[in-house]
Amino acid sequence: MPDRVALSAVHEAAIEHAYRLIETAQGHNDPAAVDRAEREATAHGWTDVRLLIHMTRSLACLEDGLDDTAHVEAMVDGAVVLGDPAMLALAVALKALRCAGRRRTATTGESAASLLVQAVVLLDEADRTVPVVHRAAALIEVACVAHELGFWELALEYYELTEKTLAEPGDRWGETIRRQARVVSINSFDLALDWASCLVAIGEWDAAAGRAGTALVTGDPTDADWPPVWVEEVHGMRHLLSAIAGGIRTPAEGRVAALGGAIAAARAGDAELAAALAEEAGEDLGVPVPTGTKLLRMCIAAKGPGANKAAIRYGDELATLRWNDRLDRMSGMRDAIAVERRRRDHEQLRKELVVDELTGLANRRGYQAYLAALDEHRGSRPGEIDDRGDESAYAVMMIDVDHFKAVNDGFGHDVGDLVLARLGQILAVHVRQIDLAARLGGDEFVVILADVHTGVPAARAQQILDAVRSHPWDELAAGLTVSVSIGVHHGSRGELPSLLSDADRSLYQAKHDGRGRVWAN
Repeated sequence: MPDRVALSAVHEAAIEHAYRLIETAQGHNDPAAVDRAEREATAHGWTDVRLLIHMTRSLACLEDGLDDTAHVEAMVDGAVVLGDPAMLALAVALKALRCAGRRRTATTGESAASLLVQAVVLLDEADRTVPVVHRAAALIEVACVAHELGFWELALEYYELTEKTLAEPGDRWGETIRRQARVVSINSFDLALDWASCLVAIGEWDAAAGRAGTALVTGDPTDADWPPVWVEEVHGMRHLLSAIAGGIRTPAEGRVAALGGAIAAARAGDAELAAALAEEAGEDLGVPVPTGTKLLRMCIAAKGPGANKAAIRYGDELATLRWNDRLDRMSGMRDAIAVERRRRDHEQLRKELVVDELTGLANRRGYQAYLAALDEHRGSRPGEIDDRGDESAYAVMMIDVDHFKAVNDGFGHDVGDLVLARLGQILAVHVRQIDLAARLGGDEFVVILADVHTGVPAARAQQILDAVRSHPWDELAAGLTVSVSIGVHHGSRGELPSLLSDADRSLYQAKHDGRGRVWAN
């Protein structure tokens, strides 16, 4: 299903430009263009574009050998504020990738694996209202982290998910989708070569050939639009994969061709020729290859004439141990993801139990849970004393929509629901984190204010009354006006049960006196 998010044409263009900058940051960074894009995003309030600019700057730092931590952290912080699961997954996955890159030199800090789990589960929550290119970017980054950590089965799943995602929008986002598809292609070859190389290292030639052959079936994805360095890299990896698969090798030159010959000779059982060619290839092939392929070259080179047999057995045993450790860690990662998914499901269920779906405020269960938590807190710690010598002062507001039945009858229940939802938004603005705003049912609301002094509750109630009165209700329906009546009572925490009933009586008095007003003790 195509993404349904409604963006302006200029916003879409800015997103596509940001993704183009991300690609060019990897070798052809244009700082001036990045600065211009950031200024435009800031001026328009495009938080998603600003996050992509931070990603661009992060990649540019890596190209220059600089620390990109500030940009990664800014991306995570911005994604938290944005509240978009896909963009947060992208930021968390990028952070995980940086942690994974440092894991050989750092012994403390956040776990790349735990961050990967977070990113995977966040992507479960991303819906189709998010631009497809943002979801695809997050999927790609998760796959990259999984590959880096050796969770190749998971990486493959997420590259396949990316391909399905990129097929959703038809002609929309065409340029960016083509760029992301190129990333998936080159990363998939890298993953297949790494995987197949490690299988060869443990002597599993048939499995390695199957893995390599599957990757080669897709053909050569490069064309004139591909960056030349990426074309060279893909052709090099395809040559090495064809050597592992045992078929006709794709053309290659220089050191890559030498390593391809070494792999083919090793497959044919000619250890002497294989070792000589592996030595000729050397450590720098001129194009990037995955770690597993680098280790395979060393493994082949070590098995030349005169090699110590005990050392060869030791190396083979280490390769097997690494492989088995990878399988164990992969199983552990699956378990960790399953546990986190269950935790999120339970968290969502608990939220649904205590949150009113229509208004987003607490429901009656949430209201009762808040009171129970106050009782528990009061029983475990002495009450704090306010300036009157009482326990911490609390206030209760009972709020009722005036003539709500007339709203439903005159404008319809759909408009009535929208009125309640808007009222929920207004109340949420006027409470603090330690307070409570709840919908008890119908058009009846309650607000509990914690730790407030005399005079504050009545003033806060008047602010709510004024906010409701000045709200543009005619946006919902022509001629619609809405007012509320509020009853307020103020006392100590220990008096809360009576405060609730007193506030209810005050609400009755406010309605009796003409509605649309506050009645406070």
